[in-house]
This record gives sequence, structure tokens and C-alpha cells, in this order.
Amino acid sequence: MNGELKDYRQPMVTSLGIIFGFLLNFLAEWGIKNGQPETTSEWLVLVVVVVALALMATVLFLILHPAKGGTDPGRYYLGILRLYLVAICTAFAGLALAVLL
Repeated sequence: MNGELKDYRQPMVTSLGIIFGFLLNFLAEWGIKNGQPETTSEWLVLVVVVVALALMATVLFLILHPAKGGTDPGRYYLGILRLYLVAICTAFAGLALAVLL
């Protein structure tokens, strides 16, 4: 991968922003509907979604930090991309748990 980190930044930031917003909306609606989590499955959904949000916030920080990337922005981006994929998979796992449990 050649190029500067800014070449990779926009799609990741845009997609994370959209999914982050949907997850926050899900938590707000879910919290209004269900109130405080009472069952183990509700706590599990809450923990998984909050972990996903924390991972997404970390990815946003890393991709937007101007001094990161060093001499090989492609390699730096691949590391962030792995964390991004973990965050997205965690988010969808939390939503799947909410639907299935």
C-alpha cells in the first residue's frame, strides 16, 4: 500500500460515523423501551454494544490522529483496519444478540 494516510481515512471515518450513530440510536431506543437492564441477556447486549462503541471511538481516534502513521502509512492503516473490522463485527454481534435474545 502506497500513499498517505489521508487517502484511506475518509471511507473509514464515514462508515464508522454512520454505524456509531445507529448504535447510539439503538441504545437510546432500547433504553427507553426496556429501562434498566434486568436479565443476564440484556446485560450481555449492553456490554457488547458498549465495547463496540469503545472500539469504534478508538479507531476514530487512531485514524484521525495527525501524527500517527509515521513512514509507512499503509502498514499503520492495516493495523487500524483490523481493529475497525473487530469493532464492526462486535457491533453486529451485539445487535444480533438483541434480536435473538
